[in-house]
Amino acid sequence: MLLFGSSYPIGKIGVNNISALVFVTLRVFIMAVVLLPFLKIETLRNVNFKYVIFFTIAMGLIVYPMIYLSLEYSVSTTGIIILMQCSIPTGVLMSAFFLKEKVSLTRCLVIGFVIIGVIIVGFDPLILQEPMGMTFAIIGGLGYSLASLFSKYLQKENPLNINAWMAIITFPFMLIVTLILEPTAINQIITINQTTVITAVYSGLVLSCIAQIGMFWLYRHYEVQKVLPLYSLFPIFGILLTVFILKEHLTNYIIIGSVIVISGNYILQKIK
Repeated sequence: MLLFGSSYPIGKIGVNNISALVFVTLRVFIMAVVLLPFLKIETLRNVNFKYVIFFTIAMGLIVYPMIYLSLEYSVSTTGIIILMQCSIPTGVLMSAFFLKEKVSLTRCLVIGFVIIGVIIVGFDPLILQEPMGMTFAIIGGLGYSLASLFSKYLQKENPLNINAWMAIITFPFMLIVTLILEPTAINQIITINQTTVITAVYSGLVLSCIAQIGMFWLYRHYEVQKVLPLYSLFPIFGILLTVFILKEHLTNYIIIGSVIVISGNYILQKIK
């Protein structure tokens, strides 16, 4: 959760120097290179390969671009961190609908409590300045819920192999989209500075190849609705690191919304 929390301030530094789509493409490329040795071709014949495709769409083509686009289009990194927490209540609801995991009335009420906190953060003046950033963050949160759901179907698969497939499938799509939507993409890569290279390597290696694979390990051993609430720790680390690294000021909307969202997600973990 500490590593996931660091992804936002580090990502913000990255997209301050190059466009979000170029940054995502670099991150996925690094991930693909590192994980290529773990790719298993026989996975193509596996009955669960369709879930590898679904996971790739959710994580590689929705979550990754939306995270960095939201950071690029927003002034408040802390606000984006909290808005992304909509993935937790929606993930619990999806696990109930698709995986038939039991969700009690109490949990439903707490989910409503968390959503109220997300709405409060959405009214922060810094967030309202850039509604596109808020929109991208919410879409990213929903994408993460889907990725978590598909991860459960892949719980018996090797996480290194799954993430290798995800990176290798995602990279050509991201490259094509980036070249089409970012005419200066090649020039941005040619003139990239050391700071951006470090943030891209950190994102592709530490976050994608260590933290994300650790997430898969958790889903192999626990229910989705037990794992997702643990993510209440990640915004705490994320906000602290954002304040420390980026020197961002926390507004009253962010503080109140954060307390509601984080405490609500914590309660989700504790109740049946």
